[in-house]
Amino acid sequence: MLSERAMLKDSPLSKEALRLQVRRFLDEDAEDGDNLMDFGLTSIGVMKLVTEWKEANIEIDFVELAKRPTIDGMWDLLRQKAGMGAR
Repeated sequence: MLSERAMLKDSPLSKEALRLQVRRFLDEDAEDGDNLMDFGLTSIGVMKLVTEWKEANIEIDFVELAKRPTIDGMWDLLRQKAGMGAR
């Protein structure tokens, strides 16, 4: 059986896929506009997300992501870096 990380890596980029990726690092569920640091996202979790996205050829760095600690902020950044329009 594929690991969750492998399945996410092969999934198309979507806001729902982002929610699933981030949820692994949270203590409780958060809304898209909530500061994820308040829900348990740590710098280690952010670094793991950056690594996963780099493996998927999306060049994001830690500082860019840490400045956007919400699902909405991360999604905007991912779309921008992946050359996607609004979805």
